[in-house]
Amino acid sequence: MLDSLSGDWGQQALEAADFGVLVLDDRRVHWANPCLLTWLQLKPDDINGSVVSKTDRLASVLLGTDNPFLLSTDKDNEVWLRRTHIKTQTVDVYFFYDCSDLVVIGNECRRLQHDLTDLNPKDPITGMMNFDVIVDLLDGHISRSRRYDNPLALLRISYVFPSHMDDHLFARCIKRIAFFLKDQLRWADQIGMLDKHTFLVILPETSYSSALTLLNKFNSDQHIALFSKGDGRPVSFAVGLTEWSKGDTTKKMLQNIRQDIDLTMTV
Repeated sequence: MLDSLSGDWGQQALEAADFGVLVLDDRRVHWANPCLLTWLQLKPDDINGSVVSKTDRLASVLLGTDNPFLLSTDKDNEVWLRRTHIKTQTVDVYFFYDCSDLVVIGNECRRLQHDLTDLNPKDPITGMMNFDVIVDLLDGHISRSRRYDNPLALLRISYVFPSHMDDHLFARCIKRIAFFLKDQLRWADQIGMLDKHTFLVILPETSYSSALTLLNKFNSDQHIALFSKGDGRPVSFAVGLTEWSKGDTTKKMLQNIRQDIDLTMTV
């Protein structure tokens, strides 16, 4: 092959190319271009005419099963190559392309996807906002109340479950509770999870006295039904309520709600 290219633009192009070329004649190295030799840190005499076997480094690195594959393990300058193969009537020609940037981008995308998964804004069981998200929203509501003196109330509902409760039964029960809350509360109310047993409800434009009327919902038949006899039921619940006052921060409101238990029920 190289004999037919010798002296013309074809071989000159392959010698100047920024991709690697390896020509094998019945597993004997017939030719390798300068780019490939540079990557391998070899001279032409080190490789030309040598026989490629399955056990030598050249074959294991360049002609292995991985594609793309890591050529250099230098942490500061990793080189990843992608290989293509063309078989002619007389020789096997392998082309090697530097795809290091694409591999780095792919790895970064996978890392970011993993980070996004870890930062899932929803509770994995109920589908409601998780702790970080609901607290961030509360920060925003408090800022608006501080600026415009808007009323703002918080409702906390905690449920107690039997010890050593089966995970499947617990998930089914907490989903039923979440559905009840979403169904009973107003469209503007925002619900999230403080922990796996505790719901936090942000009540925008709502005073303490107005929020008190919502407590009646927890004496309704729909809520009492959640405590019916049988496996996978909560045994008790407690409701806390507080409203924003001047000077309150997110941390202080969450502390206030823990100290203000308005309704407790044990079944």
